[in-house]
Amino acid sequence: MKKNLLGLLGLLAIMGSCSKNSIQQKASQEETLKGTAVIDGGTLYQAIDGIGFSSAWCGQLSTAKNNALYGTLGMSLLRVRIDQNSANWADETANSAAAHAAGVKVLGSEWSPPVAWTSNGQSTGGYLLPQYYANYASYLNQAATNIGLDFVSFQNEPDISGAVLWTPAQILTFVKNNSATIGKPIVMPESFHFDDAYSDPVLNDADAVNKVTYVGGHIYGSGLNVHQNAINKGKHVWMTEYYINGQTDITACMTIAKNISDCMNNQMSTYFWWWVNDNDTNVNLVTNSGTIFKNGYTIGQFAKWVRPGKVRIAATYNPSSGVYLTAYRNGGIVLVAVNTSTSAVSQSFTLQNITGLSSFNVTQTSSSQNMANLASVAVTGNAFTYTLPAQSVTTFHQY
Repeated sequence: MKKNLLGLLGLLAIMGSCSKNSIQQKASQEETLKGTAVIDGGTLYQAIDGIGFSSAWCGQLSTAKNNALYGTLGMSLLRVRIDQNSANWADETANSAAAHAAGVKVLGSEWSPPVAWTSNGQSTGGYLLPQYYANYASYLNQAATNIGLDFVSFQNEPDISGAVLWTPAQILTFVKNNSATIGKPIVMPESFHFDDAYSDPVLNDADAVNKVTYVGGHIYGSGLNVHQNAINKGKHVWMTEYYINGQTDITACMTIAKNISDCMNNQMSTYFWWWVNDNDTNVNLVTNSGTIFKNGYTIGQFAKWVRPGKVRIAATYNPSSGVYLTAYRNGGIVLVAVNTSTSAVSQSFTLQNITGLSSFNVTQTSSSQNMANLASVAVTGNAFTYTLPAQSVTTFHQY
């Protein structure tokens, strides 16, 4: 009996040791998932040109809507549509003027040249006839002047049947021979899935490469990656159109926030939300009366503080499970932390090559908050810890 008891006690001791080791191993794994986010102000990536939206087919935006977009949310870019008929430019001309009044720059994108110049006489399918390249460039120059454009894209989604089609070779010819006539910095090629095959011929041509300022594209289906050839040629990479359905759903908004973070982490200098059409109850950010939806506040967590002229700096992108972080400097340090998980995360941050910083202002959007200004957080010894609520975007900003 005593022998059996000793054996039992030994077994319990072994089981206790195994249980203790299991607990320690689990704690170690959890600690690995909750690592420190290191922000290095000495490692610089892309300069930021802004975050914005499109007013294409949205009519003339109201004063209340503009105030919400540019004031409350801090949008710094507008993308307008260049209609194929100059008689229809009035709404976008008004939208451009309102943007400029708010200190915002404007990109104009063309869906179709005047149909008299297309191969099929229509605004979809077909292609721009080469004998009208010069006419088209002059037409875009007129649009830039009359509408008030700071940048011009001569074709939206040239690789999809819903627009006028361009081959990479046609794009190269137009850029080399005619784009200078437009008289504004060129954004191209706006492929619907950011296909580098449409921009590489221009970038690899010794003459044409100097006639393009920005390489832009959309990320429907693919294209959310580093576009290294454009960066190597000194071009800013612009993400000029994307959307995710879900105006008020916090889970959808976390997908939006991570999407913006991914674009920034992939060295893109802009992010354009698709549009603000009041009839689109899945995508619109702000009503005509100025009411802001949750998706608007989510994007505002970036747009308000990741301003033109900021420079992205190195940061541990995924320091904890479900947490994504991007950081910026130049005129104050900004950190944007997205917690996509359904649990709160106590996240530690360490700053390197950043001096004189004693605290951060904190603004947060979550299921219960909309760009709420919270108590500041102290920075001690170039480090701080902050609890990121479940499904939230927290912006730490210093001015």
